[in-house]
Amino acid sequence: MNPTQPPLPRITAVLFDVDNTLIPTRRIWQEALNAVAARLAGAHPGISASDIAASYVRVSDRLWGDYDRALAPLGSHTAARRHVWQTALGETGIDLRERQLDDYVEDFARWQIRAIRPDPAQDALFRRLAGVYQLGVITNGDTVHQHTKLHRAGLDGYFATVVCALGTGRRKPDPAPFRRACTDLAMRPEQCLYVGDEWDTDIIGARAAGMHPVWITPADTQPPPGAPPTTRFTHLTSCLAALCDHATHRPLSETDPT
Repeated sequence: MNPTQPPLPRITAVLFDVDNTLIPTRRIWQEALNAVAARLAGAHPGISASDIAASYVRVSDRLWGDYDRALAPLGSHTAARRHVWQTALGETGIDLRERQLDDYVEDFARWQIRAIRPDPAQDALFRRLAGVYQLGVITNGDTVHQHTKLHRAGLDGYFATVVCALGTGRRKPDPAPFRRACTDLAMRPEQCLYVGDEWDTDIIGARAAGMHPVWITPADTQPPPGAPPTTRFTHLTSCLAALCDHATHRPLSETDPT
């Protein structure tokens, strides 16, 4: 263990983010986008798949980044996803009928779900962790899709609570979802470790709620200037292995320098 890396604290519960922490959502999302964009381009000569994908990325970042104002008033995750696609396609000059649009939106969602597979190595580590810690999930996603992702990954049976903040009006980094998980587990925040990949939502939110944050991030990613030292790993598997070692009081391994 690097001497600048904060040690893992004494905890009794471990909670996780879903997207790009438990599930490699970013890679799956890009593959699904490329597939749907290629299908759309095939039906609309003169508009390239790369232009469709680029438009979707721009619009998705803009609208989901302004979720409370741009998407929350639509009332459901399904309506939000539909609006993002409709806006993105409109900016490329594609105007679909309602049933056609719904078909592509659902194809995009189905593609992502089908691509999720269990990871046997992670499953073995979760079995060990579940014998020692209370486990849970705190996600900004919606209930139906996040539970489906966890089921497809073979992880849903490990978690005593799954807090899905989308649609509640109190999303990470707001402390409310973190506090809800503590209530569900009958734990104090200081007894909980929270593992996530996004600094602005996961790390800041967990710390504000009084939990101990752990950051899953590439080795070359730097925290904001002046940020307090934060335990970090480049991969979830190395984090899980370190937690298993920690639970049995063995030296930590595979940690990354801050």
